[in-house]
Amino acid sequence: MFVRRIRQRRASGEPRQYLQIVESYRREDGKPAHRVLAHLGAGDDLLFENLKAAFRAARRGQPVVEQVEAPGQAVTVAVTKDLDYLGVAAAVQFFRQAGLGEVLDGLWPAQQRDVATAKVVEALVAHRCVEAGSKLAFQRWLEHVACEQIFEVAPGRLNNTRVHRCLDELAAADAELQRRVARRLVTRQGRPRVLYLDLTDTWFEAGGGSLARRGETKAGHRSKKKINIALMVDEGGLPLRWELLPGALSETTVLPKWLPRLSEQPDYAQAVLVFDRGLPCIENFLRLLDPEEGRLFLTSIKSDAIPTYLHLDELALDALQALGDEATPAALSQACEALGLAARAGSRNTFRKDFGLVEPPKPNSRNKRRPPPMRMYVYFNPDIWRTKRQARSERLASARSFVDDLNGQLAAAKRSRQPGPIRSAVTERLRKLKLLECHEVELEPLDLPGRTKAIRTYQVKLRLKEDALRNMQRYDGLSLLLAHPEAALTCDEAISIYRQKNVVEAGFRTIKSVLDLRPTFHWTDHKIQAHVTLCVLALLVDRLIEERLANSPHDSAASALAALGAVHLHQLAIDGIQHSCLTTPSPDVRTLAATLGLSDLLATIPTKVIHRSERA
Repeated sequence: MFVRRIRQRRASGEPRQYLQIVESYRREDGKPAHRVLAHLGAGDDLLFENLKAAFRAARRGQPVVEQVEAPGQAVTVAVTKDLDYLGVAAAVQFFRQAGLGEVLDGLWPAQQRDVATAKVVEALVAHRCVEAGSKLAFQRWLEHVACEQIFEVAPGRLNNTRVHRCLDELAAADAELQRRVARRLVTRQGRPRVLYLDLTDTWFEAGGGSLARRGETKAGHRSKKKINIALMVDEGGLPLRWELLPGALSETTVLPKWLPRLSEQPDYAQAVLVFDRGLPCIENFLRLLDPEEGRLFLTSIKSDAIPTYLHLDELALDALQALGDEATPAALSQACEALGLAARAGSRNTFRKDFGLVEPPKPNSRNKRRPPPMRMYVYFNPDIWRTKRQARSERLASARSFVDDLNGQLAAAKRSRQPGPIRSAVTERLRKLKLLECHEVELEPLDLPGRTKAIRTYQVKLRLKEDALRNMQRYDGLSLLLAHPEAALTCDEAISIYRQKNVVEAGFRTIKSVLDLRPTFHWTDHKIQAHVTLCVLALLVDRLIEERLANSPHDSAASALAALGAVHLHQLAIDGIQHSCLTTPSPDVRTLAATLGLSDLLATIPTKVIHRSERA
């Protein structure tokens, strides 16, 4: 909320002003708008300034303090501005240390503008790191940030029009920007040993652009306009490349388009490409193994596809799965040894085996293609095994509960029911619970007395197919890793590298939550592209900050920036003379600033102390 002043003139020409309390909101079409909450009537400038100060203090969670002049003192002290400083300055400092300012300046070297596009991008990325929000929120944020001290730009020059032009320019230069950012990171960090590639999505409350398609999102929304986003990071989680993809696609189509792009980067030639189990298929494995366009890779496959790639002793597998949840480590170890899996050194919850180069078994069906020979690693994790068993038990209980509730409704039916819709409802629920293949659905007729004739209804009987359930749970807790035959990885190295793929998943979580990627409200492709690019650049800044937090109590960049945000820049008017000073930082903030190499920011603004002897 904020206060708005409306100036008018009477018929006599006498000026008059009215005050309103106004709130910003988004209309149903996603566009920002204002609505008046209260009309305050006529008010003078003093009332207007007081109300502005009150709303500004409320937004920051601070009380409004009235300056009271002490008896016998003629000094007038007023806080004219209280501006966010250290948290924003920290984000900008890491932005510049990463060389992003130089990269952006190189994209538009001959700009003749009051504010360079690189400066606008810098401010937008800092906003996303500290207080992510819309372009409208960015304009409000500027009002209480020390823009001139941090960005060396007056806030009024970062207006909405300039921001929109910046987004257009950023989208137009996106491909070259990605190349330069990747090159800068390789120069700074060295050649990556591992590259992680994964997909996520974002949905639109309004707009969407040409790539948006309706479908179910990964967050569980059933029918939203969405797009997919591919992100590649190095082993430290630093983003190297990203791409917007259509909202409706088969994940297996993504990988072939990325292989030529990776071939363009000589620095990535020896890096192992790690990707999730949704991306591979037999055709993709053939491309990855191609002598000309292929590359080193490591991936996993879904557990139900393990028999397609590797033959394991089914009797030993069933003996392992027959153990109860309370099985002792010794019993688990003995069952794993029967499969040839040995305990991992220094780990009680991983049993593994390097099968070396394996030629997959011949397919049972003539129509199926045989996968190519690859290096294969198998490992068993008891924690995952127990989690899967518990989750399946809960799904089975949910299916039974659903059928019991449905049978209760059918037994109390007031009209005859048709078997088709009943069977469809049960089948759909089993499909959602991923239990359809291990159940048979039977309907038994049930006649109920009616007023004029019998009511024909049904009762549902679920029959559990034990063999199908046994096949479903046979590979619980087991993971099969597939790698290029030339990937020189031990079994333990392969497991560690693949498990480390959570760095890209953590990056997506940061983008979607802290950096506020979704939902998205943009309407055009170039605005959506620019929005995603800003989020990725903010992720890069976050990751660089977290590199420095290894020995700090703060576990995330967001936590560290919030702590630094306690230091504000205060502008004071003392007897009409302007002074600036910083909030005195606490010992914890000083330690954090030193950890991040930002101690110099605490001395950037001189502190002015007014002694009693100077008050005259």
